[in-house]
Amino acid sequence: MNAAAARRRWLGSIAAALLALLLTARAAAQDDAASQVFLEVRLDQHVLADAITGYQAGDDVLLPLGELSKLLTVAIRAQPAEGRASGYILDEQRGFSLDVAGHSATLNNTRETVDPALVDVRADDIYVASKLLSRWLPAELKVDLPSLTLRVQPREKLPLQARLDRANGRRGGLRGQYVDPGFPRAPSPYRLLGVPFIDQTFGVDVRQGGQASRQAAYTVYLTADVAGMEAQLFANRGWPDGRASVRWTLGRNDPDAGLLGPLQARTALVGSVAAPAVPNISQSYSNGRGVTLSNRPLNQPAAFDRHSLQGPLPPGWDVELYFNEALVAFQQARPDGTYSFDDLPLVYGANEFRLVFHGPLGQLRIERQLFLLEQSMLAPGQLHYHLTRQRDDQLRERSVAQFEWGLGKHLNVTGGLVRLPHGAAERRYANLGLRAYLPSLIISAELARSDQGGVLAQAGMKTRVLGLSLAASHAQLRDFTSEIYPQAADPVRARDELSIDGLLPMPAALQVPVSLQVRHDRFASAERSIELLGRVSTYQLGTAVSNTLHWQSLRGARTADGVLQASRRVTGIGISGQLLYAVKPHFSTSSVALSADKMVADGYLLNVGVTRAMASGEQRFTAALNKSLGSFGLGVNAFYSARGGYGVGARLFVALGREPRSGHWRADAQPMAGSGAASIRVFLDKNENGVMDAGDEPLPGAGFTVNGGGTLARTGADGIAYLNRLPARQNVDIGFDVSTLEDPQLAAQQKGFRVAARAGKVSELDFAVSITGEIDGTTYLLAGGARRGIGDLLLELVDAGGKVAASIASSADGYYVIPYVRPGKYLLRISPEQLSRLALASTATHAVTMAADGASINGRDFVVVPAAHPGGG
Repeated sequence: MNAAAARRRWLGSIAAALLALLLTARAAAQDDAASQVFLEVRLDQHVLADAITGYQAGDDVLLPLGELSKLLTVAIRAQPAEGRASGYILDEQRGFSLDVAGHSATLNNTRETVDPALVDVRADDIYVASKLLSRWLPAELKVDLPSLTLRVQPREKLPLQARLDRANGRRGGLRGQYVDPGFPRAPSPYRLLGVPFIDQTFGVDVRQGGQASRQAAYTVYLTADVAGMEAQLFANRGWPDGRASVRWTLGRNDPDAGLLGPLQARTALVGSVAAPAVPNISQSYSNGRGVTLSNRPLNQPAAFDRHSLQGPLPPGWDVELYFNEALVAFQQARPDGTYSFDDLPLVYGANEFRLVFHGPLGQLRIERQLFLLEQSMLAPGQLHYHLTRQRDDQLRERSVAQFEWGLGKHLNVTGGLVRLPHGAAERRYANLGLRAYLPSLIISAELARSDQGGVLAQAGMKTRVLGLSLAASHAQLRDFTSEIYPQAADPVRARDELSIDGLLPMPAALQVPVSLQVRHDRFASAERSIELLGRVSTYQLGTAVSNTLHWQSLRGARTADGVLQASRRVTGIGISGQLLYAVKPHFSTSSVALSADKMVADGYLLNVGVTRAMASGEQRFTAALNKSLGSFGLGVNAFYSARGGYGVGARLFVALGREPRSGHWRADAQPMAGSGAASIRVFLDKNENGVMDAGDEPLPGAGFTVNGGGTLARTGADGIAYLNRLPARQNVDIGFDVSTLEDPQLAAQQKGFRVAARAGKVSELDFAVSITGEIDGTTYLLAGGARRGIGDLLLELVDAGGKVAASIASSADGYYVIPYVRPGKYLLRISPEQLSRLALASTATHAVTMAADGASINGRDFVVVPAAHPGGG
């Protein structure tokens, strides 16, 4: 046997062994995670939930019936343990029931047979195909897999719509913005040395092509409390070359600006820190070590018209960036285990960034940021600052000090100092600016000066016209150079910029996001440069298409090139393609790439792809079989090049975190280290002291909400649930979902808690549950010797401490019911403020005692009379 044949046989044996290992590991599967999709739920411009879970099934997606009904305020309750769902749709006369085992559903007294392939009962909910739910519910449910969005288009007015409109009118801000429920803060103390969250990847590759190579690599990302601070550590090492790298950060982040006393800082970090961009002077720089101190809001832009998105990204992962529904960028994991989208331009109006992370083993997660540029205005006297000092690998120093102050009601002033490396020397800059926030218009003026005497002056505006965001600026330079304006033989003397972003004015069903950026430079030699960057995107008939074109005219030479991307999912197969092409100086195709993926048996994800480079004629074929196994992920891959190269590889990923109450380690195929977690205990509080004592009972099956959206987590037999992947560096509202309790008389003493989630930290929360009862009665108006029921009177239940524990308005006929009343002594009354405002008087109040068994209290009636006749009847 010759050497080449021996190598091929050896490679084949390796591939077979790896595939056998993958198939054997499926026995450890805890869930069909590879077929999961997490969908953002949208109604008009409102975001109803950041992520609900669905499962791909052929060319459809199964959606959670109970969770979706709750989101849409449809009175249907799913009971997955029994395989049934029941309730009504908008009107009690329009009853609904589903019997999964009997393969039947009843809607409006009409019974129909249900295809078992369209329904899947899981522990947390009953999942039903979107096309079937669209027929049952009073809304079309359109799943957009490329953008991972579920769009709700009501056929009838939902109660939710009126509630959202009222809420939007009250807050007067961004439509769809989350409303603070007012939960109390739960303590999350720092520890001297905490147990870390660990993300680790081990990979091996064997390649043949010109020169054989065998490589292995191990990477680890850890987060934990260390010395009373948040610590992050990334390290990797490769074999046989032995190359290694380390990145670390230590410090604190506080979304409520409670750091360093009077400095009211939100961020204080040392180690691997990023320096923000400064307009016209510097770009973002994230590869230095130093110190950062800032009181700017976390997860908000570090500059007025630019935003940078950075974070951990394990090896083998990639991330897509969507801006206002359009795909704008793509990155793979960098060698230091991070991703970084720097200095993204912001537009007037809504700026929605969606990060879609794809793991090498079929994992998927989504992060989203949404804010209005107009909301960057500071109140009079308010001060924001950001200070960073760092050194790069060559020990060159970079320092940024930037300040912003609310000078008046609609006027902000900005300024600061910047020091940048310039070869072996350095450059220093000072900047000063003003921004005026006028109705529907932001006007800005910037002035920058270098230590070499160069000066830049810029004026700009941002507004919105015909539904499109418009920005324009003009800059004049005199001997000014910086990272934005590099030193050149023929330097820039003036720059004009124009950008247009938004949706084309078309029917609502046809959304076409567009973006156009124009830059016009005039040089010292009087030569000119014009550069255009345009993008058009759409999603129609199940196909997402995006085309980006770049055109430039520089000193008479014209060039143009573009990228066309398309993706479509057909009968369970996802197909995507990319075409790189040139238009000028002549039309040509640079490269073509086509890939497809399909869920095969037991949730395994099969990927195949082919790429052709036109200039070299090279073709490359790839294939991979991956499975996210719940507790770990494992995959095999292979490639073949038409020029003779080929190879195989394998990758193992395990994330580890420790549940603090039980001490058990939890393993997962999804990353943990970049996010926070919560251990939640639910118990029946028999002595009503709010603490779990001997005799109190743990409650299984209880569920929760996170920032208003539902979760899959449920308490076990020990009454404990573990919520992982909570967004770090921000406040997270964890609410108790009372609808998950089997006994309708049970209610949590606390509706929820607010947690300042941080990476590597498990917050411990307790929900005490009480047996509750109801109080009912009728309110009457006595006038003219006649007594009749009167509605809209506000009943208040006052506890022993004088606090209003509950309130409710009587119905049109005067009847009222106050539910979920905890055991104790109360005073039941009609609101004194309302009585005074309506010139009415109540003839009595009621002292009531709710017993420990929650027995209902009935017939607590009230009679009100005109205030001029307090003694009446």
